[in-house]
Amino acid sequence: MFPPELEGDAFRADNGEFGWSRVQIPLVLEILRSHAIGILGGELWWVRGGIMGWEGCIPQRHGPPALYNWVTEPRSGEPWPQFVERGASDALAVVERWPAPEDLPPGLPGRILYNLTWVSEADYSR
Repeated sequence: MFPPELEGDAFRADNGEFGWSRVQIPLVLEILRSHAIGILGGELWWVRGGIMGWEGCIPQRHGPPALYNWVTEPRSGEPWPQFVERGASDALAVVERWPAPEDLPPGLPGRILYNLTWVSEADYSR
């Protein structure tokens, strides 16, 4: 579903899930929307350079490491196209908001990536 260059630039976890950069997310969301795929939520990953895998606990400038995740569920009676748009909008809002530069310690090695959980209408109905 994704262009090879977009997949090639993404981080791929051992289970096949993608970690996308903040810059990649608008294109990812546009592709998912064009296929009528709903975003159920997501989480942020910390991927350190040279280390395989990712961590869900992200160091913070102040306080203990934090988990960043969100959920968007279809509302009762909500038409699927409306849910698709709302899920994409929620995901974009998260990407624009989290993490804020003041949340992370200076010089944090690696990258913060965004993992999305998505579903087609047919799979959701099952």
